[in-house]
Amino acid sequence: MTSTTSETLARLRAATATVHRQLEDQVNIPQVCGKRETYEQLLEDFLGFWEPLESCLQQISGWEERGFDWGERAKAGMLLADLRALGRTAAEIEALPRCTNLPRPESLEEAFGCAYVVEGSTLGGRHILGVLAKTDIPEDARHYFASYGDQVGARWREFCAMLSEFADTEAEMMVPQAVETFNTLSAWLARPR
Repeated sequence: MTSTTSETLARLRAATATVHRQLEDQVNIPQVCGKRETYEQLLEDFLGFWEPLESCLQQISGWEERGFDWGERAKAGMLLADLRALGRTAAEIEALPRCTNLPRPESLEEAFGCAYVVEGSTLGGRHILGVLAKTDIPEDARHYFASYGDQVGARWREFCAMLSEFADTEAEMMVPQAVETFNTLSAWLARPR
């Protein structure tokens, strides 16, 4: 029996609600995006997490068969473009620390749990762009938060449809990886500098 989109999302949302809220409080977007220095640090931190996580996830086979195209959905390239727009050189970006304590999904089902967090990160982008519009952050340094532009909702619905194609038991395997992704991102952002 396959899971419905609403059942799968309900499981993921319920399981990650607390860690998601804690991460939002930890990041404090309005404060961080108000200053160029803290915004740039956030982009560096996100790159240091998303780039190795996406690389790890791409090693798992079966994405294309489920309709997930990493070429279209990867976030690291957007973060690289933003950092370059803020004046960071290729050498500076390459020297930035990368997270090594990442979730380690062993199956496509588990990897989709991580991808739930990656794709879900695009949903708050419209709100964050509104915050950025009131700052002096250059528009060409907002790719990550602009992500899919006016297609954010459509891309999220596509992703949710992919989730619904998994059987109930497979969908249940996503939950621990989604929680772990939030927790490891939080730990990465809180690490000593």
